[in-house]
Amino acid sequence: MSERIDGPATSDSGEDWLTTYADFLTLLTCFFVLMYSVSELDQGKFEEVSKKIVEELTGEKQALPFQDMLNRLDELRLKNGAGEETEVASSRRGLTFEFQSTRMFGVGSSEILPEAVPLLDRVAQLLAFMGMDSYRIDVEGHTDDSPTHSGDFATNWELSAARATAVVRFLIERGVAAERLSAVGYADTQPKKPNRDEGGQPIEANQAENRRIVIRIER
Repeated sequence: MSERIDGPATSDSGEDWLTTYADFLTLLTCFFVLMYSVSELDQGKFEEVSKKIVEELTGEKQALPFQDMLNRLDELRLKNGAGEETEVASSRRGLTFEFQSTRMFGVGSSEILPEAVPLLDRVAQLLAFMGMDSYRIDVEGHTDDSPTHSGDFATNWELSAARATAVVRFLIERGVAAERLSAVGYADTQPKKPNRDEGGQPIEANQAENRRIVIRIER
C-alpha cells in the first residue's frame, strides 16, 4: 500500500503584488477621507497630508516647501526687528508676507528706502533659492484713502501700482524668475481696517496698516 507524501507548502509569489496594491488603495482612500474632512483646505494642510502619504509609499522623508518657507519668513521678520511692521500668514490661496509701506517707501514715493533693502533682499533670496519653481509670486500695492500729494502720481491707483512694480523689479534683480512674478495696484479698495470713523475723520493707526505691500506666494 502506497502512502502519498505532500511536499512543503509554498506561497505563490506571483500574487505578492496584491498586498502592495491593497495597501496603496487603503492609503489612497485615507487621503480622500482626510481631504473631505477638512472643510477649508489650505496649502499647508494639503502639503502635510500629501507628505505623509508619499512617506508611507516610499519610506523616505519628504520636505514641505510651503511650510518651510512660512517658518523661514517668520524667523526672518523677527530677526530683522520688523515684527510689528510685517506679517506672515497662510491661507487657502497660499502664503503671504506683508510689509507696512512706511517701512519700505517715503510718503508719496515708489522708491524703496535703503533701510528696507536688507529685509527685502533676504526675502528675495528665499524665493530664489528655496526651490519655489512651482509657485507664482504676486506683489500687491495697497494705500489708504487719502489723496496723493505727489506730482508723480495722480491717484492712489498709480502710486500703489508703482510700488508693487518697484518690488517686482527688485526681486527680479535679486534672481527671482520674472515669469513667476506679477504686480498689481489696489489703491484703497481693499483696506484691512476702516480708514475713517463714523464722523469721516481719519483713523491714523488704521490708515498706516492699510498702506502696505503684500507678497503672495501661490501654487
